[in-house]
Amino acid sequence: RRDDEAGMSLAGFLLFFDPPKPGVQQTVADLADLGVKLKIITGDNHLVAVHTAGTIGLPVTGVLTGAQINAMRDEALWQAAEQTTLFCEVDPNEKERIILALKKMRHVVGYMGDGINDAPALRAADVGISVDSAVDISKEAADIILLEKSLMVLEEGVIEGRKTFCNMLKYLKMTAS
Repeated sequence: RRDDEAGMSLAGFLLFFDPPKPGVQQTVADLADLGVKLKIITGDNHLVAVHTAGTIGLPVTGVLTGAQINAMRDEALWQAAEQTTLFCEVDPNEKERIILALKKMRHVVGYMGDGINDAPALRAADVGISVDSAVDISKEAADIILLEKSLMVLEEGVIEGRKTFCNMLKYLKMTAS
């Protein structure tokens, strides 16, 4: 700024860039092949969330913002949550409300988060997933803490969980007969 000017002058731009982890596109595709429906629930702007979904190869079937969610009655959110892929500009209470809506519609819900604002949703989910580098409250609220820095662990967990469930059913049937 020069002393003889009354206004401000542009000095430059600052860019924040947080690209998706390598291999996330393959993980998204593999989880879809296993019948796992992925959704993004974020406090980020809707334009950022749409861009991120496109970058990771997640098809977008609907977008809801926190303001739209706040205007909905619970029954309306139950229906909308099933058809929506991206939930943007949401606060911690809205995240929890989305999880509860999906559960109300008889979905088994896994939620992955690592921040303070994720704790209510992690507790509400059937399976709360966090990472080793998360804040303490998120790790305490989670059922599972990932120690590897790869999302492929999620796919492996689904496969092993299904094997374990099938083995338990076999055992129960054998024991009952």
